[in-house]
Amino acid sequence: MTHPGYKEDSKVSDILLKWYIFYTYPRAEKLVYQETIKRGYEVFLPTSKELRIWKNRQKKWTDRVLFPGYIFVNTQVHEIYNLVKTPKIVTYIHCGGVPSFVRSQEIEGIRKMLDLDHNITVGANFSEGERVRIVYGPLAGHEGILEKQKGKARFGIQLKEINQTVFIDICTSMIERVQ
Repeated sequence: MTHPGYKEDSKVSDILLKWYIFYTYPRAEKLVYQETIKRGYEVFLPTSKELRIWKNRQKKWTDRVLFPGYIFVNTQVHEIYNLVKTPKIVTYIHCGGVPSFVRSQEIEGIRKMLDLDHNITVGANFSEGERVRIVYGPLAGHEGILEKQKGKARFGIQLKEINQTVFIDICTSMIERVQ
């Protein structure tokens, strides 16, 4: 997908594109997603299906945003200031005035997790775990952390910039330690 400032034939532009993180108003992620898509940007808003049961016992499948309040936009650094002017965006995530970004490999890993159609959880305030790499399967080559919860092994991709980790259940025979 193209957006302002992006030239399809320029390899230099591809190098400058990064997944920058934007903080939105509460429950405005989907509106910001639609608006930034309209403006021609490549946007990533990870969601998963969730069965909600209302007070009247009615059941309904809804799209649950995995990282409430955050949206990821693949763009160049000079476009950040235009994006902050988008309605419902509060600010961009930065450290010492330098815009924070998520590596493309991490975004791709999360996309693959979502495509597997397994139960996905997000952990806040992640704890340090053993670094592992998936050896085979759809997530082969991705590195992350191993966590055990209730006797199950879970593989997680850390997004340190927003202090969140995305987890998926995994068989320990599919992983190896990272040296």
